[in-house]
Amino acid sequence: MKDLLDIIKNIDIKKITEEELENLLPSLGMNGENVHEMPSHLSQYYDIGLRFWQYPNQFSKYLKLLSNFKITSYLEIGCRWGGTFVITNEILKLKNKNVKAFACDLIEMSDILTEYSKHSDFKYLFMNSTLLDKENVQEQIDLILIDGDHSYNGVKIDFERSLQYSPKYVVFHDIKSNACGGVVKFWNEIKNNYTHHEFIEQYESVNGSYLGIGLIEL
Repeated sequence: MKDLLDIIKNIDIKKITEEELENLLPSLGMNGENVHEMPSHLSQYYDIGLRFWQYPNQFSKYLKLLSNFKITSYLEIGCRWGGTFVITNEILKLKNKNVKAFACDLIEMSDILTEYSKHSDFKYLFMNSTLLDKENVQEQIDLILIDGDHSYNGVKIDFERSLQYSPKYVVFHDIKSNACGGVVKFWNEIKNNYTHHEFIEQYESVNGSYLGIGLIEL
């Protein structure tokens, strides 16, 4: 874990290009589930390291955008293995080492997040995101990533409950996914109500359209 965290800590997020970051990210270790959704040329990185579940060509551009924002707190709803949480939190800490971080999921904390807890302070909320309230997280949250229940009603509820934390930015995952029609529908319904950013680049080796990151500014 420490060697992977050192790679992130040594990134000059202002100087690194989107392409350079895209090329670096796979070395941190990618998810290996649902491989039909994943680009075949990156298969050597599946099921190792942090196991982040993102397309590097989308994730790199999203992380570069975050580096332009002032973010002091982060909540991730639906973190699975935890790779996206770890990378995002570490990128945010490049600008503000005192970022307060929270991860929420229905499953017990993964081995990856358990190991990460030895290197970084964060609060793990082992609970249904529909139960999130000011008792669980008492402060305002600048950045919230919604990647939990991928049904239309699920993502809608997560968004509505996120607003209690007065976020500056809310992010949705799987906004361009053939497998997550509910998320796609909800994103398309609300995105034009806000200043928004989409990261939906695909890979030619993948049959279909998957993942996708959408950020709104509130």
